[in-house]
Parts: sequence; C-alpha cells; structure tokens
Amino acid sequence: MKWLFAALLLLQAHFAASYLVPLDREAQATFGGLLRWAWPWSIGDGGILGRIPASGEYPISGVWLAGGAALLFILAALAVVGWWVPIDWWRVMAIGGPILSLLLMVDFFGATKLLPMALDILVLWAAITERMSAPATG
Repeated sequence: MKWLFAALLLLQAHFAASYLVPLDREAQATFGGLLRWAWPWSIGDGGILGRIPASGEYPISGVWLAGGAALLFILAALAVVGWWVPIDWWRVMAIGGPILSLLLMVDFFGATKLLPMALDILVLWAAITERMSAPATG
C-alpha cells in the first residue's frame, strides 16, 4: 500500500511541476487532443496569478507554488517508502504539498485541473485521517 501511495504522491508532483512545462499547439494536438487532458497546463491557461504565455514568462508566485508543491510531494513520497527522508516527516509534507497544489490549481482553474485537485483532496484526507500511518511504517 505504501508504494501505491508513494506513486500517487509522485503523480501529484508531476501535476504541480508540469506548470513549468506548458504544452505548445503541436503537443496539444497529439493523440487527437487527448494529451491536453493528461497534462493540466497548456498555453492559454490563466487565472488569479496571471497567464501562462507562450514565451514561458511565468507569474513568479505560480512558480513558487508549483515548485514548493512538487518538492513537498517528492519528499513525502521518499519518506513514505523510507528513503533519505525521516518517515516521521511524511504527514507534514503530505499536507503541505496538496495545500500548495490546490492553491495553484484554483488560481489557474479549468477543466484539466479537476483530476489533480481531486487527488490533492485524496492525499489530504489520507494524511489528516492517518490512513497511511501503518503501511508507511511497515
């Protein structure tokens, strides 16, 4: 179970970090346009924090939210599997990562952000209700 949860945390890190790599028009058309739904960030997304332009000039607050969320998700995954990060830290990071990610996704809200947001809520629920405490230590 801890490996599945770690994979979920890494998927969430992907969703947050992908903010820094928006899709160009050609990539959006890949696989009949389906890639856009697997990659939540694409040119033209905009929100409270600004717009992600084709030139790659990102709103700096979005960069910090995306980088912070991705880092916390990765560190939480490492803690869950017991690699390099103390296992006692996983819960704090598994709460902080989704909070930053939710702020980022809400600030650039769109239909492609629904899956990452739902998974953020799932990770928060697992961390807050301590659903992963036994598998993480065992």
